Amino acid sequence: MGHSVNGRNLVAMIGGWMIIKGIVNLVIGFSFENIITLLVSVGLAYLMLAKKPYMNYITAILLAAVVLAHIWGNIKSGAVLYIIEAIVDAVCVWQLVTNKDIKEHFGQN
Repeated sequence: MGHSVNGRNLVAMIGGWMIIKGIVNLVIGFSFENIITLLVSVGLAYLMLAKKPYMNYITAILLAAVVLAHIWGNIKSGAVLYIIEAIVDAVCVWQLVTNKDIKEHFGQN
């Protein structure tokens, strides 16, 4: 069985990562899409910290979709910053789906 406090801390770090990368992307390229992405990230982080059921899986699906949508273009263009971002996102997806402490935070056994 996992540890709920560790899970909450991990969820907070993942939510913080999503918000920080949203802000950085907004600064790098100001666009309506980046504003929406930042707002969605804030909402997902809030809902995960509020322990809304299955938000870890919903967030993981959305993060994975973003990685899959952009990874090929980022690899082709050699955008190292975005490739690193994709790797961190993939680690976040993996943790949201498999980490026992995160599952405990959401009451999933």
